[in-house]
Amino acid sequence: MKIVCISTLDKFSRFYLDLNHTLKSKTNCSLKIVSIHFSGFLYTLLRFKGIYFISFYLWIKVLFKKKFYIEIIGKSNSYKGLKYNDFIKFHLGLNKNISKKRLQYQALAYIDFFNKFFDNQKPDFLISISDSRMCVEIAVEVAKQKKIKVFFIEQGPFNTTFFDDQGVNANLSIRKNTELIRTITEHNNQNQQKAIKYNRSPIYRGLDILLMKLFENTVIYPPDLKFTDINSYRKKNSSKKSKIDIKNMNYILFPMQIPLDVNMIYHSPNYNSHLEIVKDIFENLPEKFKLILREHPLYIGKYDNELYEYINTHNIYIDNTSTLNKALDSASVVVVNNSTVGIEAISKYKPVIVLGNAFYDNKKVCFKLDNKHELGNLIKLAISNNPDIIEIDRFINLLYSTVMLKGGITDKKLTSSKTIANHLISNL
Repeated sequence: MKIVCISTLDKFSRFYLDLNHTLKSKTNCSLKIVSIHFSGFLYTLLRFKGIYFISFYLWIKVLFKKKFYIEIIGKSNSYKGLKYNDFIKFHLGLNKNISKKRLQYQALAYIDFFNKFFDNQKPDFLISISDSRMCVEIAVEVAKQKKIKVFFIEQGPFNTTFFDDQGVNANLSIRKNTELIRTITEHNNQNQQKAIKYNRSPIYRGLDILLMKLFENTVIYPPDLKFTDINSYRKKNSSKKSKIDIKNMNYILFPMQIPLDVNMIYHSPNYNSHLEIVKDIFENLPEKFKLILREHPLYIGKYDNELYEYINTHNIYIDNTSTLNKALDSASVVVVNNSTVGIEAISKYKPVIVLGNAFYDNKKVCFKLDNKHELGNLIKLAISNNPDIIEIDRFINLLYSTVMLKGGITDKKLTSSKTIANHLISNL
């Protein structure tokens, strides 16, 4: 069995190495890791395993083939059967100041690399963390051309790991077909004990951030790495600190996300910013209801100044002090764009309004916004209608039996890697 894995950070390389260890104990296995970030590369290299630091490696390659790539871009919108401009959309969405030309060069280099790499390695499987970013999207499309089976993994809710052959987030197969009978693991009780997390060394991630700080504004830094660590360097604004008693309040809760990530860029057809969302919710608040916001833990005080100005000039609260469970339990309605908090709220039988595209935006278990002008009516419906407990239980059970595996990617004792290993062996 031959496997190619695409990694980003050290914690994901650790997961892949555990997968490799399990496979080798059961079958003849060769596993190669391709890492986008330096931390994932270094973690694997220090354990004497095969690893490619692909982003910087290919950006150097571009220097030698730049003239050739310029000719390709001037002649055609496709290269080796792939429309290379399709793979730069996510990165342009992160920051409009990124050079489109440099992204195109890097995309062509990725296409060259994976064509040659897959021809040489002849892998049975390609496994990727997430389903976005240039490197991932190109590797997946080249793998499909060569009939290589592709799987995607990502951290899931309730201390689980997503594992699917269609994608993650809104691309999970369960969103397209809720009648799935395919089983990837035994049914797991979602009320499992909280796992002990792996204690990462700050050195690995620190080196990623150091490289970013030193080189991000230079031509040396690969264009597909630029601005991908928004929360690492963004300065804090003067976030409003609210002292509120949520127990004695009728409120709608909006848990905010990291603004510039794949869920906002790829899976948010109705809104382009958190400010737009907050304005729409506030303007459609029913009488005697308050709006409470909850900032993402990695983005507290880092949202745009315009958002904080709007919050401070309107009767809107920010609650970062209550536990998430307490905030969800006390809310009358929970509004999400496509955060995994949505499925946590649904599992608590709370009325949930989903504004964007999410793997759980099934109208049997939540209120799905199709048109922005319907938000006011949807809020009223959510307040006056009780969630369907039977449908919610069925949907949660379906998640556990199709796309969610017991155990998180960053657990100290990994379990989902073992389940994935067994699945790969059975599908060889």
